[in-house]
Amino acid sequence: MKRVLSAAATVVTIVTAVAWATSLAERSKKEIVGLTAGEVRWFTPPYYNDGRQRARLFGDSSQGGTWIDRVKIPGGARVRAHTHPQDELVTVIEGTWYLGEGAKFDSAKLKGYPAGSFIVIPAGIPHFVAAKEGTVVVQLSGIGKFQTNYREK
Repeated sequence: MKRVLSAAATVVTIVTAVAWATSLAERSKKEIVGLTAGEVRWFTPPYYNDGRQRARLFGDSSQGGTWIDRVKIPGGARVRAHTHPQDELVTVIEGTWYLGEGAKFDSAKLKGYPAGSFIVIPAGIPHFVAAKEGTVVVQLSGIGKFQTNYREK
C-alpha cells in the first residue's frame, strides 16, 4: 500500500511540475494582445438581474489575481446600495455614470461622472449607481476576487 501511495505521489508531483513549467513558458512569451471594441465579449453573470452585462478584458474577477472588466449598464437602470471588500477603481468609458454614497439609494445624492472620469471607491464604503440618460460603460480593475455585498433589498 505504501508503494502505491508513493508511486501515486510521484506521478502527481511530475504532472504538477510539467503543468507548472508549461504554464510558466506560456506566460513568458512576449507578444501584444489587443481587443477592438467589436471583439469585447459581453455576458450576463447570474448575479445580474437588472439588464447589466459584464466583459472580462484581463484576468478573471471571479477568481482573483489582477483583473480588468467592463460593465454595461442600460439607460434608466439603478444599482442599489452595496459595498466591496476591496477598493473599486472605475473609469467611465461611455455615457455618464451617476454615483452616490450611502447605505440606501437616494437620487438626490447622485453625482454625474462623464466619459473619461476616474473614480476610486474605498473598500467598505456603501454606494449606489445609476445610468440616467442612456447606456453607460465603465471599466473596473482590481486585485483579488471581486465581491459585492448589497446593503438594501
